[in-house]
Amino acid sequence: MQFVKMIRFHHNGFICGSPTKKMEKNPVFINRVVHNLFHTGQTIYTTELIFPKEADRDWFGCFCYLEENTMQTSGARTIGFLPRESTIWVRNISHVGEGLPYYNRSLHPLVEDDSVGGENMITDTWVKMSVEDALERTRLWKEKSVDLPDWVTECYLTELQVKRLIYPSSNEKVMEFWLSKN
Repeated sequence: MQFVKMIRFHHNGFICGSPTKKMEKNPVFINRVVHNLFHTGQTIYTTELIFPKEADRDWFGCFCYLEENTMQTSGARTIGFLPRESTIWVRNISHVGEGLPYYNRSLHPLVEDDSVGGENMITDTWVKMSVEDALERTRLWKEKSVDLPDWVTECYLTELQVKRLIYPSSNEKVMEFWLSKN
């Protein structure tokens, strides 16, 4: 089994809480898995939008970074390892162009859409993606840009995923290297 490094910058490590408490705006989760990294501008039904409530324990988790983060260089850093075959929540932004969203339009399943073209999606949205695809999205972004914005590697892990993380002890720096390479 291969693992990927998850990085969390917080003085309490991978502590879980409501995603609505951690952000300026309440995040919206799109109940879809991105399978094609190049397919942007897709439409979803409004029934696929999830607006977690603050007290909803099913949505407790934490924001962290996959493999790398160049934006934060100081502070409390905690490392955990997640199985590489996992599916995680990532920003609804592709590596294509200026970070076009994978899903930018929603329709109500019972209402006919009369509008022409235009985006109507909430901006702070998250989609499901395999860890493999998330790593590939990062690689593709780095091919065309020298800077690595934090949204490229930022992800949201649910409390269940956090409980499954493997944590190296402070004496096991070799384990950190080995797990991320094997």
